[in-house]
Amino acid sequence: MEAAYGRHAWRGVYLNDGRGNGYFAPGWDGRRLARNMRRVQRILTALTVAVALFFTGWVVREYQNNINYYRLAKSGVAATAVVGAVGVEHSYRAGRSSNRYVTETTAEVRYQVDGQVYDGVLEDRMSYGDSYPEPEWATGESVLLYTEPGEPESFVEYDAYLEDRDGPFTGAMVFLAAIGSLLVSVFATVALVARSSRRKAEAL
Repeated sequence: MEAAYGRHAWRGVYLNDGRGNGYFAPGWDGRRLARNMRRVQRILTALTVAVALFFTGWVVREYQNNINYYRLAKSGVAATAVVGAVGVEHSYRAGRSSNRYVTETTAEVRYQVDGQVYDGVLEDRMSYGDSYPEPEWATGESVLLYTEPGEPESFVEYDAYLEDRDGPFTGAMVFLAAIGSLLVSVFATVALVARSSRRKAEAL
């Protein structure tokens, strides 16, 4: 039987004695190896699809949110809201290389459009590596909102970062899109290798 892989490929599943003579480890044969490679192929294919859908969905959602922000900033009705009750939650996540201190803030706001008073809620989530971030809002603070024309209950909060940009694509979107593309390429490549290995094992 001709060796199809490296000297100690697959951790002893299919071996090469160094002279070009291949053989299976005890308890293994071509059918079992093909079955395992098929499982690996299916898992990697599922991961490829899942990662592609996740990152694509995230980028599309952020893009649509930014488009909506620019639309309201241009044609919406500006309103100054006053922050009322503020809720703050802290959480901590320990990692191998770094820790994350997370602060989640929820603020009730009240604002007026065309003489009518409306209530709304703002939410924010921030994380640092060394300490808990300060809450995003404080009671009594004023914030600028852009409300939907004819539907003041729908609004977005003023975002200085987006105001300084020329388009809806942000650096975070580009970075995560690149990370997603890299992961998809890696998973897809390994899936193709597993498929090729399965076919070789089936031919043994």
